[in-house]
Amino acid sequence: MAIELYATAGSVEKDLRNHVVIVVDVLRATSVMVTAVEHGVRFIIPVSEVEEAVDMARQLGNQRVLLCGERQAKPIPEFHLSNSPLEYTPEMVADREMVMTTTNGTRAILRAKDARVLLLGSFLNASAVAHVARENGENIAIVCAGTNGKFSLDDILCSGAIISRLLELDDLARTALTLYDSYKDDLRAALAGSAHVERLRSLGMEDDIRFCLQEDVMDAVPCYVDGVIRDSYA
Repeated sequence: MAIELYATAGSVEKDLRNHVVIVVDVLRATSVMVTAVEHGVRFIIPVSEVEEAVDMARQLGNQRVLLCGERQAKPIPEFHLSNSPLEYTPEMVADREMVMTTTNGTRAILRAKDARVLLLGSFLNASAVAHVARENGENIAIVCAGTNGKFSLDDILCSGAIISRLLELDDLARTALTLYDSYKDDLRAALAGSAHVERLRSLGMEDDIRFCLQEDVMDAVPCYVDGVIRDSYA
């Protein structure tokens, strides 16, 4: 098994059509999507732009559709839900449909959409997503969303958690694993002072950070197929 790691979605230059790809945007888009799938959402449609999301929700045209997402970590006016996983309770999302746009995560998913299998990973489902990836192929690529086109420590640390459940590494994957092994008993300490975490803290999102750093508390493995995200086991 070969594992490649990309620090940002923009750094992906090779053809990933023969790969199992895991997209990671741990703070917070993929954590949100894992939580929504775990809690019974019917499907999620990721789009790049706010206007696309509004148009898609209008096309779906039913009362079960939720408009979800953020811009620069802040809620989008008139959307039903933001990018906080704490909002995606079973009561809110079970049997509903989501259209979602985020600053980094949904764009990373769409960048990798031609992968043979495209999964969404987070700390929440690290073991589950590693298991599904291993079942589906020998060539695995982990694509970190990053933050505004830049390397984001939280995504690399989460990638290390997933890699620790897989193994056979390129150099960046080996670095991620070393980082994770060094800090796995205190993930918050590893991220203290990092740009993305401090940005979220400045916006009062400490509870979201705490939630997203829980390991292996969910079994859902969202899978992107033909423009729609559903549970890989559905």
